[in-house]
Amino acid sequence: MTLFPVVDPVSRTGACDGTEGVTVAVGMAAEVLVRCVPGSPGDARTALERSGLAVRLGSGTGPYGDSRYVCVVEGVPGGDSCTGHRDGAPFWKVWRVGLDPVAWRESRTQGGPGAVPVCPGGLVGFGFGARTSQLPVAPDRMVTTPRWLPPRCDQRR
Repeated sequence: MTLFPVVDPVSRTGACDGTEGVTVAVGMAAEVLVRCVPGSPGDARTALERSGLAVRLGSGTGPYGDSRYVCVVEGVPGGDSCTGHRDGAPFWKVWRVGLDPVAWRESRTQGGPGAVPVCPGGLVGFGFGARTSQLPVAPDRMVTTPRWLPPRCDQRR
């Protein structure tokens, strides 16, 4: 029996169409990077890791008690040793999409981005900054599907 390696589908720039995958939006200082991660990555951290962006995970504990927290994305922040989060320091925060109105909502989960479920057709955001920093672009500007609403899996937490 011949075994073939499992190859992750390749992400692409821009939002996903319909339910082809999960759209990942990353707020940088001057822009928002948007990537389509095909398939069903399961959680926000895995979606970010599969986005094709340069991601470094921390080896210490993040602000939500998560080990393997998102430490550096595309070189931001520069110079972080990624060995643990310092109280009051800026960090990569995960944003999910809520309804009524469709808007970014804090993930509010213990366990960090690995505890935030995502599913095909969904959108997840990452922003770097203080506890209250928001993504600069509204969710409905990220997804191009007419009358888009977040799938049920994004609303559980």
